[in-house]
Amino acid sequence: MDEKKKYQYQDELTSSRQAPEYRSGMSLNERIKLVHKLNYSKDEVIAHTANKAVAEMVSHMEKEGIGNTFDRFMQQHPQCGFGLTGACCAFCSYGPCRVNEKHPHSICGKDVDLIVAGNALRRLASGMSAHGAHAREVFIALKAAGDGSAPIPIKCPEKAWAVAGALGLDAEGKSVEQICVEIADRFIDDLQRALPKHHDTLFALAPKERSGLWERLGIIPISAYHECFESNNLTSHGTDSDFESHMQAFLRTVLAYAYTTVVSTSLATDIVYGLPRRSKLNVNLGSIRKDNCINIGINGHAPMVAFAICDIVGTPKIMEKVKAVGADDIRLYGMCCTGGEFVERDLGIPLVAMASSAEMAVATGAFEAIVVDQQDVLPGMMPVARRFHTKVITTSPSGRKEGAIVLELDYYLKNLDRIYELAEQILDIAIENYRNRDSEKIHIPDIRAKVELGFSVEEIARLFDGSMPDKKIHGLARLLEEGKIRGIANFGSCGNIRGAVFERNQVVIARQLIKNDVLVTAHGCSGMGLLFAGLAHPDASKLCGPGLREVVEALQIPPVLHVGACTDSTRASQVMAYTANAAGQPNPAMPFAMVAADPAAEKTMGARYAFILNGIETYSCVQDNTLASDRFIDYVSNRLRPMVGAAMNWNPDPYQTAEDILRMLDRKREALGWPVSDYVIGTKEEIEETIPDTVEIGKSFCLNS
Repeated sequence: MDEKKKYQYQDELTSSRQAPEYRSGMSLNERIKLVHKLNYSKDEVIAHTANKAVAEMVSHMEKEGIGNTFDRFMQQHPQCGFGLTGACCAFCSYGPCRVNEKHPHSICGKDVDLIVAGNALRRLASGMSAHGAHAREVFIALKAAGDGSAPIPIKCPEKAWAVAGALGLDAEGKSVEQICVEIADRFIDDLQRALPKHHDTLFALAPKERSGLWERLGIIPISAYHECFESNNLTSHGTDSDFESHMQAFLRTVLAYAYTTVVSTSLATDIVYGLPRRSKLNVNLGSIRKDNCINIGINGHAPMVAFAICDIVGTPKIMEKVKAVGADDIRLYGMCCTGGEFVERDLGIPLVAMASSAEMAVATGAFEAIVVDQQDVLPGMMPVARRFHTKVITTSPSGRKEGAIVLELDYYLKNLDRIYELAEQILDIAIENYRNRDSEKIHIPDIRAKVELGFSVEEIARLFDGSMPDKKIHGLARLLEEGKIRGIANFGSCGNIRGAVFERNQVVIARQLIKNDVLVTAHGCSGMGLLFAGLAHPDASKLCGPGLREVVEALQIPPVLHVGACTDSTRASQVMAYTANAAGQPNPAMPFAMVAADPAAEKTMGARYAFILNGIETYSCVQDNTLASDRFIDYVSNRLRPMVGAAMNWNPDPYQTAEDILRMLDRKREALGWPVSDYVIGTKEEIEETIPDTVEIGKSFCLNS
């Protein structure tokens, strides 16, 4: 057995739980105790979250008697240990069946390894379905923009030509509209086909070293729909009962998730809605306007209606209506990944909440309307909205809310050609509702952060001497080889309520990494936590090690480059792949890491394992519901590494996780013959108790604050 790792610093909060360490062969009761111990109370969240605006709102909601996610989490204690560890199967009506040492098999005969693998596969398929629904909407928007069936503009034709070239489409003599239709048809086919065929998109976009490996492993998917279909078929009553077969389907589904519902979606979104553009902005709840302004929150993932609202919100016709109800202005605010799409594109729309904190934004009482579509819009928002004048409006038949106003794109998209009429109707409801605002009920924390955003792959390539046609970023490769940048780490995933203090782990890890010269990219809800912590502004260079500080100050960029919403993990993976290309190395040889500190939604399973299949070591502090199976843990934590060059790493201590990452980066550097310098893990006082001056209270530091 390997000697137990020694760490420079131990997290006081994690160690205070006195949770047993995971070890192979431990009893189920010990595993359940491990997970139960790693929970935190609402008071601990208030005391230790890095997002002080959330802490203030949780306290305010308690005072006002308004429940939220943290209250409901405490009411669930103790959560079912069988479910927490994955030792429960509820697929068929024989069950639910729970297995342990005394009763090791379900009624149908499954052991714990098969149960855990089946649960994981179905969760992965569910996450792919969610991103697939998002993908379908974007692909249809792209096709409608091309064939003229809806008044959707093509905002970045240059990206359309670039994507067509990458896919090997014949563009000669064709208009950009025709090319958009062809790209959309290709992506839609990848989404839905039933007949096996060469996966042209995957082989065109993936690094050749990776696609060749996946082909040898037999995990090239047929289509997203088929792999979702097959995942549910394979795990259905009395069908597949082979662990290895389950895991092969798992890896195949990960690739369908990655290349059909994420990579293609991100590319199509850029074509229709435009590339990210550099901008400076305020974020967090303190950026909400209190007086004389109609406030509308946009929450969810599907962009069609959201961007239509954005296109018309400042037009003279709308502003005339705003003035008529006595307001001076009307503003949109982003929540969750629609907010991530907005802030990247220099639209002047502040980001105020991630998925798990959207209830806190609603509880400010400052919103006339919250417009939601699908995914990560928690149902707990509705009773909060009812405490105020706030109207909740749903725009997707996949994401209705009990008691909300329904103004949606038809299930069959028959009204897509009237999308701007729909957007105006939504704005009219919000504008009229301004008359019902009760200013006495408004409570907005005076806390916000300044950020600089808009880091597309194209912009990062421009900054670091890259070539998009050659798929190489030479400057980053040189800086890595010289040692000014120790490595690159991408942060994605969610903010979890269970197993972590909300918005703490990712901030601790990111601050430790930039302190030790690691350049960070970030996206999705976890990336939003880094924005709210003030790490995505050039002034955060003061928190960096000397090498990284020299680089970011010379370029006047932040040490954390925010690359967008959840599907924009595409950009982070491209930055890594293009840097590896420039260094002449495959991904697994490079000092790269993926950090999904607090995964929650089903989609995050696909996101994490997509990076692993691309050869990037991946780290989490919150365990999936898989701890009951040593075989599953061994497969994803050990067996995957010789297969694909990377694996999953789990440690609930964020300080130790940061050190694990730094050790891994240094091992990769040493193997490449690149210089390795000592790292230093910062203390709690430095990392958590010192708030950077990019986070301010009671001051306005952007024109649009």
